[in-house]
Amino acid sequence: MPVSKIGWQARGLPMQMLGAALAVLLSGPCFAADPVAATRDALQQAKQRAATQSRPPLISRELLIRQPEIGIVRLAPDGRYLSFLRRREDRTDVWLQEVATGKRFRILPDVRGVEHAWSGDGRRLWLADEQGLAVVDSADRKARRIFKWDSARKQRYWGVDPREPAYALISEEIRRNGATRYRYLLVDVSGKTRPLHESALPLRKVLLTGDGRLAFAAAYDGPRYDTVIRQYTANGVRELARCVGIESCDLVGHNAQRNELWVLAHFGEDKLALRRWQASTGRWQTEHRDPAGIADADALLWNAMREDWQAIAYYRDRRHWYGNGAQAHLDTLQRRLPEANLQLSPSANGRVWLVRAQQANWPIARHFLYQPGRDRLHPLFARDDAALKMPHTQYLTTAQAVSWRASDGMLLHGYVYLPRGVELAKAPLLAWVHGGPFGRLEDNYDARMQLLANRGYVVFLPNFRASTGYGLRYTRAAQGDVGNGRVLKDVIDGLDFLLAQGIGHRDRQAVMGHSFGGYASLLAVSHYPTRFRFAFAGAAGTDYGWMKQWQVDNESEALRSEGPPVALGFPQHGLPFADAAWRQKMQRESPLASVSKLRVPVYLWAGAKDDRVPIKSVVHYAGEAQRHGKQLTLLIDPETGHNPQQLLNAEAWLFLLEHAAHRHFGGGVTPASPELEAFLRRHVRIDSQRALTGYTK
Repeated sequence: MPVSKIGWQARGLPMQMLGAALAVLLSGPCFAADPVAATRDALQQAKQRAATQSRPPLISRELLIRQPEIGIVRLAPDGRYLSFLRRREDRTDVWLQEVATGKRFRILPDVRGVEHAWSGDGRRLWLADEQGLAVVDSADRKARRIFKWDSARKQRYWGVDPREPAYALISEEIRRNGATRYRYLLVDVSGKTRPLHESALPLRKVLLTGDGRLAFAAAYDGPRYDTVIRQYTANGVRELARCVGIESCDLVGHNAQRNELWVLAHFGEDKLALRRWQASTGRWQTEHRDPAGIADADALLWNAMREDWQAIAYYRDRRHWYGNGAQAHLDTLQRRLPEANLQLSPSANGRVWLVRAQQANWPIARHFLYQPGRDRLHPLFARDDAALKMPHTQYLTTAQAVSWRASDGMLLHGYVYLPRGVELAKAPLLAWVHGGPFGRLEDNYDARMQLLANRGYVVFLPNFRASTGYGLRYTRAAQGDVGNGRVLKDVIDGLDFLLAQGIGHRDRQAVMGHSFGGYASLLAVSHYPTRFRFAFAGAAGTDYGWMKQWQVDNESEALRSEGPPVALGFPQHGLPFADAAWRQKMQRESPLASVSKLRVPVYLWAGAKDDRVPIKSVVHYAGEAQRHGKQLTLLIDPETGHNPQQLLNAEAWLFLLEHAAHRHFGGGVTPASPELEAFLRRHVRIDSQRALTGYTK
């Protein structure tokens, strides 16, 4: 029975009472009873700390963007091995490490785009790269190529299921009777395949039985691309729940003996929460939701041995974990790594945990093995990451969580990076607007923010309405008002709030961002022409209504990624691209239509191969700015798409940002290498203000 026709209930008071108590202990200072008041107090304390610190030396761009050697790390479910990727220049190797001894073995050299996943019993490691699928038996640690992708069928690795260790899942697309069909196959260790499922629309996730049959599936369904959860039994298929639009229905796990299913879903509520379905009652009930009432569920641990959930996390100011029988271990980890965002992966028997810890002032994620029985937290890869643990890391800045009220009363959240050794009331104040707009900023390392804070600038990162992670109402609150309206006003309100706390200088402000953030930055200097000293805009659309229509007409894999067509996805997020009145409003308020109002310099970056923001829209805007005699610098990267991928290209992007801020606020800039200098000379297309003259000196 669809969930819209049934009810659900809380599991019971003990869990709710425990959750409330833990919320008091684990919530950050900005999520107290009055989060805005808590933010004010935290900022005043930060001002006092900043006044006592010395100004750090300039950190070079090369150090800030240096990539770690160790990539994705995974713990085998039996707890015997770790698998990890090691990057060296332009190649990646796959390694195994024995947990008990620490011995390491390289099992597959020089691969590109590799994914790796353990079978549920830990006996084999599945490896997928650009060529196909390989498997490694943990007994002999030898990799065997077993399957080559058929590019005509768009075959790719799709996942593994802990209940079915003998198989991996692959997906493919075939054409039948003029229509695309989505097929899912099980492939065994010899490379033989057998069909699992075929449908007109993609699956999102499946849970298997022990003998390799479908138990449950979450799949797109119907012309609106609803997400439908179905159960598969010998008696047939039945629909258990349906999520509409941007509501989530994500399978977590199931208990075969009790015939129960767990999902992360909205089910008509604002926040994403953990839900459980019981065949005995045919009903859904809520297992766990954010005790603080702020955030969506962000991560969940499923214990395949107990066939029950083990822990759940919510990302408010950072990731906060709550346990189901594992609370003591979570408390220990959160006490030992108090400011870090933790990703956790316990072995099936719970005797060893892989812990990945990350925060804004750590340039690399730190990995640990946690052994609860011995109460031991053992660091991994310390020697491998020594090159990144340079003296400069002591000067990196934490991300201070902030909350403020918009001018219409809505409570908003974000972060601020505060520079060291600077009188904050006199420091330049820079707003960094994130992309999307349906995304969010988190307490993670970002070389761009660290560079700006190191140069003495306050950097404000608003999660304005339309941002994700705080519930559906928060995301939908923008209601398409992404021109000179509510979303832009959220950013302005946040800046005003910081200024009122003595954070930043009112006459030394700038706005910057990438993708939607670049577009919003151009909006800001168009509609607040005297407020900001400059705008930096990367991959920026310049007429939002026109760009949305272009994206519908030129839909790319990057935009859709097997989800609903963007023609459906945009309205579901509140962007009525097909509404002529909305497009006209966006055009009237667009940076392109307002280019004549510009009174400050603009710095533009664009990727010539961008399949999300057409390069012609950036060039057109630049041409109009030149025609009106405006100050503009334009860098076009000829080999890059929406974001720079290679280090030199990324450094060129960062140099343009650094140089713009230095030119207007004098925070400092480190010289360009000969390679970077040559790159800039080739690809800076417009520099009407001669901003980059002498940039190597």
